[in-house]
Order: sequence, then structure tokens, then C-alpha cells
Amino acid sequence: MQTLERTQELADLDQSGGSPGKRRRPRSWLIVAGIAVILLITAGIAYAVGNSQSSTKTVVRTVSQPANANAAAAGAAGAAKPCVKGVAPGSCNLDESAEQKPDEPLTPAQQAEVSVQMVAARAAALKYPTVADAQKAGMLLAGKFAPELGAHYINVSGYNSFDVSNPGSYIYDGISPTSKLVGLMYLGGAANPPEGFAGPNDRWHRHTNTCIKYSDGKILIPFAADSDVSASMCEAQHGQFMRRTTWMVHAWVVPGYESPEGVFSHNNPNLKCADGTTHTDELGFCAGT
Repeated sequence: MQTLERTQELADLDQSGGSPGKRRRPRSWLIVAGIAVILLITAGIAYAVGNSQSSTKTVVRTVSQPANANAAAAGAAGAAKPCVKGVAPGSCNLDESAEQKPDEPLTPAQQAEVSVQMVAARAAALKYPTVADAQKAGMLLAGKFAPELGAHYINVSGYNSFDVSNPGSYIYDGISPTSKLVGLMYLGGAANPPEGFAGPNDRWHRHTNTCIKYSDGKILIPFAADSDVSASMCEAQHGQFMRRTTWMVHAWVVPGYESPEGVFSHNNPNLKCADGTTHTDELGFCAGT
């Protein structure tokens, strides 16, 4: 419980513009690692469950009584704004709609820089070609497999600062030891998204109202993210509530698994459930490879 309380403190600090790295260091390195892992897993889970598998990915909602942070932003603006519908009824994510915009042209300097970054990202990705490799390296599974999103294994050392050669998450096409690497996800824990890749096309996103539970070494998800979930609802489930996750962005850089929607797109339509569909349970998961 003490670790979970520290997790929420760091989450609140992120929202206020602070940085976990600037807080007084705990006495034990294991405590530091544990807090970082929990934060990363929270972000990964929110990412995995906060999305719809519907073929219609962008909707417009007019919110009269905003129930979550993203919806509140839309209401405060005084007009309906585009959002991505989530798994849960009424869920909405404004950040993800920006990720669906077409890529913008790059300047010659940006193109040269991002080309170098892509080479480094692919090299980092190919170090861990299977789930077995990720597990051997100590990465932790966050959630399960979700169609168009994959299964995320968290790399603790890649949290909080953007390093193209050290991503925060490795994405696979399933959760079996032989499941294959399909992409990367980068994370950032500050108030604003990292500078990230060169150019304007790596549009970062966060999720709101995330509830997670720890049981027998597993991470359970009683509610979908970006929906009308409150801290009290999460507490009733004996879970840990996070008002807002860290920043995150995908990079579909693995040869053979490039997303037709763009290298930094939120979804990758090439990733399907084992039965070839995108049919999921109520939390957005299905069986992968």
C-alpha cells in the first residue's frame, strides 16, 4: 500500500509539471524500481484498454456534464470536439484524435534527423524479437493483447525521458513466449510531451481515469480507461486510481509490421486477434498469437 500511495504522489507530480526524478531518492533502489514499474504498467494498461476496436474511430460528442478530464476539456471550450470512442460507453480521448491526422511534410533537416532516429529505433526493437526475449530481459507485461494495439511489455529503464534507443515499451503480437515483436512505445512523465522524434508527426497522447489492481502478481483492470470512472469507484474495487497517465506514442518501426496509418499512428490495423477478427471482451482484450 505504501508503494501504491507513492505511485499516486508521483502521478500527481507529473500533472503539476514536476518530475519524479527530482524528488528525494528513497533509501532503497528496489523501491525506486518498484514505483517506476507501477507507473509504467499503469500507462501501458490505460493505453491498451482505452480504445475502441470499432471501424469508426473518430466521433463527435457534445458533453453537457463532463465526466472525465478529456470530456471536461471539450466542455470548457464551449463546443463539441472530436474524440476517439473507447471501449466503455461514454468514454472519450481527445489526444488520440490528433494522432489520426495525416502526416505533415518535413523539412530537409527534419527528414535527415528522423531517418537517423528510425534506424536507431529499429536497432533497439530488434534486440528483443520475441516475448521470451522480453521476459528474459526483465520486462513486464501490462494488460494483455488488444487488436490493433498489441501486447505491451514494459522496459523500466525507458521511462520518463525520451531516448530513441531505449523505448519504454516493446509491443508484441501476443503474450506467448514465441509471440513476435511488432513495434515500440515511448513514454514521458513530465507535464508536457517530450520533444520526441524530429518533425510534428509523433503526436503523443495520455489516458484518464485509469483503475488498476494487483493480485497474485497480476495486474487486473476492473474498468476501461477514458470513461466515467471515479477514484471512489476504483477504491471500492480495492484498486489504484490514476487520474492521468504518462505521455506515450507508438513507433511501428519493425519490418513487416509497419502500420498503413503511419509510423506514429495510434492503431496498427495489421494486428488482429488469433481468429483474424477484432472481437474483444469488455475491456478490449482478445487472444493473440
